[in-house]
Amino acid sequence: MKTKKLLLIALSSLTLMSCKFNYKVKSDFTYKDDNVIIVDNLEQVENKKAHVVLLYGQSNADGVSHNEYLERNDSAKYTEYLAGYDNVRINFYNDGGNNSSSYAFQKITLGCGCAPTTFGPEMGMADIFSKQYPDEETFIIKWTWGGTTLANQWLNGVMGRGDLYNSAMDFSLKCLSYLKDKGYLLSMDGICWMQGENDSCYSLFAPQYYKNTCAFVALLRHDLSEYSKEIRFVDAGINEEEDIWPRPKEINEAKKKFANESKLNIYIDPTELGLTAKQEPEGQVDYAHFDSLSMVKLGQEFGKECAK
Repeated sequence: MKTKKLLLIALSSLTLMSCKFNYKVKSDFTYKDDNVIIVDNLEQVENKKAHVVLLYGQSNADGVSHNEYLERNDSAKYTEYLAGYDNVRINFYNDGGNNSSSYAFQKITLGCGCAPTTFGPEMGMADIFSKQYPDEETFIIKWTWGGTTLANQWLNGVMGRGDLYNSAMDFSLKCLSYLKDKGYLLSMDGICWMQGENDSCYSLFAPQYYKNTCAFVALLRHDLSEYSKEIRFVDAGINEEEDIWPRPKEINEAKKKFANESKLNIYIDPTELGLTAKQEPEGQVDYAHFDSLSMVKLGQEFGKECAK
């Protein structure tokens, strides 16, 4: 009876984690970029516990929110973020290297966005992690590229690994291997995903977003399974407030559908969170990208969901 009960529990767990769209990972990840060599700048430790979170996506994950507007709107938070946190480090590669940490883990601070004058969700995430784990270290691995689609750039059009996926995964696995070699016992707390804007611009891609998300997350969990068998996927919806994206509701409904299928899938609703993209910069508002305080809030929500 006990054996039967355990079998039922295992089957229930597998069902909970599965996607209603049946996608099978076809092969192991084999892509290698010999140009990516992680800089050895961390001290050797011995079996030291550390948390790690991956941050992927397009420009709102990249970070186009301006440091100067955060300073205007919340000077205390600006000062805190500018100083950074001693127990949170980041290794980031944005927009093909237009702004990056040059493959080195560094103390997190403002300027890890698409340019040194901007920031992304990583700052709000670090805010939460520094307080949630005051006596432990957290590493954020960030790989983003603005203006990209899930359908044929992160994936290859037939739900296999695309060029962006390959590059992001190669970078991530090298970062993880480096941290492991330095003596860290890694807790994979989650993958944060802020993307979908460009897929909403295409009548062929938007209806595929649910299936593509199923395939994308299946690949991620397979290729990162060495570090966790139950990786949380925290997915933020795209902005529905302005008429900047043609099919935002269709994209967000796909994200919600996926989130409803497993306790490991989490959806962040931008409307419920009150995220806006209608105030900054003054005189030439960028409706495509979140205002500075909304970016802080998005990052904090990512952090809360990963730190559970």
